[in-house]
Amino acid sequence: MTTDDGARSDRQRDRQPLSRDRVLAAAIDIADEQGVDGLSMRKLAAALGFEVMSLYNHVENKDDLLDGMVDLVAAQIVAPPADLPWKPAVRAIAMSAHAALVRHPWAAALWSSRWPGPHRWHYMEALLHHLGRADLPDDVADVGFHAVTLHIQGFTSQQLAYAEQVADRAEMFARFHRTVTADEFPLVVAHVRYHQEHEARRDEFGFVLDLILDGLERAAG
Repeated sequence: MTTDDGARSDRQRDRQPLSRDRVLAAAIDIADEQGVDGLSMRKLAAALGFEVMSLYNHVENKDDLLDGMVDLVAAQIVAPPADLPWKPAVRAIAMSAHAALVRHPWAAALWSSRWPGPHRWHYMEALLHHLGRADLPDDVADVGFHAVTLHIQGFTSQQLAYAEQVADRAEMFARFHRTVTADEFPLVVAHVRYHQEHEARRDEFGFVLDLILDGLERAAG
């Protein structure tokens, strides 16, 4: 017969040792399931089977945890093949970044507020490198970098927020038609009706991204 203390000792021996990456990955799992507001150091420690104080051997505090989580999401951004021309290379990076943020819906809102780690610096370096291959004037290259990165974060944040708001599409459209009339707002009503009747639409993220890249290509002459 095993005592409670003995069983606890057996579990502790069987536990996989902690590492920073393991702590961050477990935190990401919790945030993916419950949102970042549902993440606490106590909940994270329990999920890993350790005491809270053990976490502080690998993360300094909650801010360091969040910084690391966002950076680990950035690690999922896939670098394009080296021989791709600049325009499809930038497009590939942006599409991969968008997909990573959609997989982890909490990360888009934190992207600008968390200090970058090595994976995000690599992502930024790669994006600047491929934009640099377009031979853009310095001011256009700078604006282009920010246009692409703001499109990734801004569009993704709006897309995710909209998805939460329209969980009950029928009720949303019913409320709209109760409160907004075609007599007063005919173009708005027509626009909403289009969304109501065409649930599957073109890839809006890619469409706007291509507009940005086409504009940069024209600026390069």
